[in-house]
Amino acid sequence: MPIATPAAVRKQIHAGTTDAVYLLQGEDEVEKSALAHAFEELVEEGLRAFNVERLHTGDVTSGERLAAAVADLVTAARTLPMMAPRRVVIVLQAENLLVPKRESEAAARAHEELEGLLKAPDPQTTLVLVSGPLDKRSRMYKLLAREATLVLCG
Repeated sequence: MPIATPAAVRKQIHAGTTDAVYLLQGEDEVEKSALAHAFEELVEEGLRAFNVERLHTGDVTSGERLAAAVADLVTAARTLPMMAPRRVVIVLQAENLLVPKRESEAAARAHEELEGLLKAPDPQTTLVLVSGPLDKRSRMYKLLAREATLVLCG
């Protein structure tokens, strides 16, 4: 998938023609936060409570928590939009999902489930992963480079 600028992504949001998966990455936390918030504009304000979901993954430290967080993410991303054409799922501190602190069997299973979501995202959902810097050599980053629109902030 392409690498996009924050300005190009804002144009997509305003036009309502977003891609299925975005990875917002970089050092500029303010820009990443503002851009992630801008995705909420895809859903009419009165329907955001039903169709915009924010997941915080800062507390994902073990394989079991990673598995639970990925299960929550997949459920949120596969839920159909309610009274709206689109659903938005924003994952904050996504680096904790994408690069687990410790490898384990539970983490490996969770990554398989996450890979399945990234390879076949729901067409009615826009998934936004907000992450700090990632190792470009990692398997998950390579998958995201193929499947997601990469947005460099900062």
